[in-house]
Amino acid sequence: MDWEKGVKEALIAKEGLKLIIPSFVLSIIFYIFFYYSLAVLSILFFLFCLFFFRNPRRSSREPMDRLISPADGKVTEIKDIVENEFLGYEAIRVSIFMSLASVHVNRSPMAGRIMQVVHRPGKFALAWKADVDQENERNYILLSGNNEKILVVQIAGFLARRITSYVHAGDTVARCEPLGIIAFGSRVDIYFPKSYECMVKLHEMVTAGKTPLARKRGTS
Repeated sequence: MDWEKGVKEALIAKEGLKLIIPSFVLSIIFYIFFYYSLAVLSILFFLFCLFFFRNPRRSSREPMDRLISPADGKVTEIKDIVENEFLGYEAIRVSIFMSLASVHVNRSPMAGRIMQVVHRPGKFALAWKADVDQENERNYILLSGNNEKILVVQIAGFLARRITSYVHAGDTVARCEPLGIIAFGSRVDIYFPKSYECMVKLHEMVTAGKTPLARKRGTS
């Protein structure tokens, strides 16, 4: 629907409005009643929320056979792994750690159809620790396109207490279209087939909707 597309593409993620609007109103009220120190604190919190929940427009000019990074942040792991639950094949997993300074809206690495969206409750351990992909709260998004399946996993971290998905099973998504948001520091994993070769390195900084993550083997 057009209104849903408009919400996804808004420059501020809708999840931040419940913090942004009250903090701005409070700053005005505190200023009017001469509570200047509280007004300053409120306006600083307002500015932080504007920064944190920003949703800049993103698009990629990379060839369509390339997968684009689903998240902003640092590549913390590149690993060959068998993913049997959703994919049923040996995949390459790239893990991306998102700091407080990252844009926290996650984007589709390719154009395709959403096959499944599965939410799993869990812990809120530090996102860079081992086994958080199995223990922490997480959201699985399975995409299908060009006769291939790709898995994106949103994983809540120590500060993250909410994962919001913008997509549902059966939806069609464009490459770089917003998939959802994780609030306040987290991790995103992407699993893709070994018919792709990874284009990023460990500890590299990547940008959602911009950085090419993998390309079909044999292409340049």
